[in-house]
Parts: sequence; C-alpha cells; structure tokens
Amino acid sequence: MDIIKELGPLAIASRMKRLAELVFKQAINVYRVHGIDFEPKWFPLFYLLSQKESIGVMEASEHLNISHPAVIQFVKELEKKGWVMSEKSPEDARKRILKLTEKGWAFLPQLQEIWDNIKTVNQQLISKEAHDLMRSVEAFEQYFLKDGFYIDYYQKYIDEKSK
Repeated sequence: MDIIKELGPLAIASRMKRLAELVFKQAINVYRVHGIDFEPKWFPLFYLLSQKESIGVMEASEHLNISHPAVIQFVKELEKKGWVMSEKSPEDARKRILKLTEKGWAFLPQLQEIWDNIKTVNQQLISKEAHDLMRSVEAFEQYFLKDGFYIDYYQKYIDEKSK
C-alpha cells in the first residue's frame, strides 16, 4: 500500500519530494561509481560558478531561485571541499563574491563528463516516459513562485466562510 500515491493530488508535494529524494539518491550513486564525493544539491551552484566565474551570494540566490541561507550553506560545504572560495567584494565589504578555486576548476571536466551522461539518461527517460514532465514541473514552479496556491486556497476559504 502506497498511501502517498493513493492520496493523489492531496499529496503532490510529498510525492514530488519523494521523487526528488529518489533522483538525488541515484545521482549520489553515480558520483560514487566515479569515486567522487559530490552531493547533487551542490550541482546548481557549482555549475553556475563554472559559467559566471564569480558572482555575489545574493545574485547566486536569484539565479538559482533558492534562499540566501541555502546558498551560504552550500558555499560552506563546497569551501570545506576546497572547490569554492568566497571573498569580500572590493566595492562593498558586506557583499561576498563566490568563485571556483583552482581545485574546483581542475575538478570541473570530470564533473562535466558525468553531467553530460546524466543529461543523456534523463533526456531518454523524459522522452520515453514523461514527455510533459518538464512542462508540468515548470507550470508548478511558476504557480507556486507567485503564491498561487496560498491565494487560491485563501480565496476558497473566504468563499466558504461567506456562505
């Protein structure tokens, strides 16, 4: 019995979290096969830094659409690995600038090869099993980014109360 599956639309957030956990677990296994201690949660920030070369914490937060504290947490973890560094901005001492270290740049080709393989497998899965998955995920993200659920729920609640 799979209660989350049986709950259907009521448990969509739980179902998506479970799917994300399954994907992350598999990705961790892929990295381990290559002898790499790399967490999938670091991927967006590491990739962003490989594209931007240097970026402020707030700007990274905006590009990734994740919280400032989440970026800080990932930076601390990546700094411990020696792959990322942060330094004060020359223009504003309150602002932290992030960049890959030499070790991070040296590590990038190995990660890029893995990412290319993961992308190929994901593309095959999406085209074979879930052709509308990416479009549906995008629609969900946009809806929730605009507080759609809360507003719709609240309006329904107000409508019910006024009856």
